[in-house]
This record gives sequence, structure tokens and C-alpha cells, in this order.
Amino acid sequence: MGRPIKSEEQHWLDNSRPQTKASVQSHVPGGRPKFPSDLGNDPKLRRLFKDLCSLLQERRVLSKGDRDLIRLYCFVYDRHRRNVAMLRTEGEVVTYVRLDSNGQPHDQVKENIRVKICVAAEKQMASILSQLGLTPTAKDRARPTGGSTEKPAAKPGTVAFLIANPRPAPPPTIDPVLEADEGEDQ
Repeated sequence: MGRPIKSEEQHWLDNSRPQTKASVQSHVPGGRPKFPSDLGNDPKLRRLFKDLCSLLQERRVLSKGDRDLIRLYCFVYDRHRRNVAMLRTEGEVVTYVRLDSNGQPHDQVKENIRVKICVAAEKQMASILSQLGLTPTAKDRARPTGGSTEKPAAKPGTVAFLIANPRPAPPPTIDPVLEADEGEDQ
């Protein structure tokens, strides 16, 4: 059985710090990153970027700083997709022609180089997904982002809208009779 948890006052008296976990919420404000311009040509990459953003936003871990990491994931995913398609047509084992020291060609059976490219891309993709908190082990470590720094716009007709958009005060009305009376007193 462990020790009982000290109160804040007891920590202050002992000049110690609590060893409990830090706050659950991240200090990073939440937000949706802007779409990178270099992904605009391919609709599949655009869809992937938006899907990842939506998934991260559902989990409340999306911030504007995730833009480049998601962008990099999209590029690595595209590289992986293209090389897997070519690997399926060429096969995992291919025959290369190699020249010996006399210049005579010889067939040599080797592993397709695209296998290494696909494996490297898969490792990068797994690493990026882990950094974003989208793997089974990383999902519990990802902390929700802080509240957005931007306030949502108040809907017209609500009290918040009236407070945010006060009407200008009408110009003071001057009664001509009162003005004439004030002028006679002087």
C-alpha cells in the first residue's frame, strides 16, 4: 500500500512538490491548420489531410502547429501508395541485368528496391501517426488542446451579441423651449 497523498498545505509546509500527474489539458491552444498549398494538386492528398484533421479534431488534439507534420504524412503516404502499386506489378523479386568485368551481361535475381522504399515509408508513417497521437499506445498520452484563443462569434439576437455589438448612443435631443428659457435667465 502506498503513502497517502499530501495536501497542498502539507507540500507548502514541507517545501516539496506533488508527484501527481500534470494537468490533463495541454497549454497549446486548439485550432485547425490551414491547408498547405503544395497539396492542392492531388485530390487524394487533400482528402487525406482533411480526414486526419477531422480525426484529430474529434479527439480534441488538433492544433495549428500540426500542419507541417500532417503535410509530411501526406507526402510519405503518397510515396508509399505509388511504390506499392509499382511493387504489385513488378513483384517482390525481380531480375536485374548486371555486367561482369568483361562487359558480358548476366541476369541476377534480387529483392525489388521498392520493398525498401515501402518499408521506410511505412516506418515514417507509423512514427508520424504516433507523434500525432493516432496509434493505440499514443492515444492515451495525447492531451486535449487548450481552449481556442478565438472567441466564437455571438449569434444575432442573443445577449452576448448585444454586449459585443453595442448600438451607438443616439444624439441628445435639445428641447428648443428649454434652450430659450436658459438664455433669458442669463
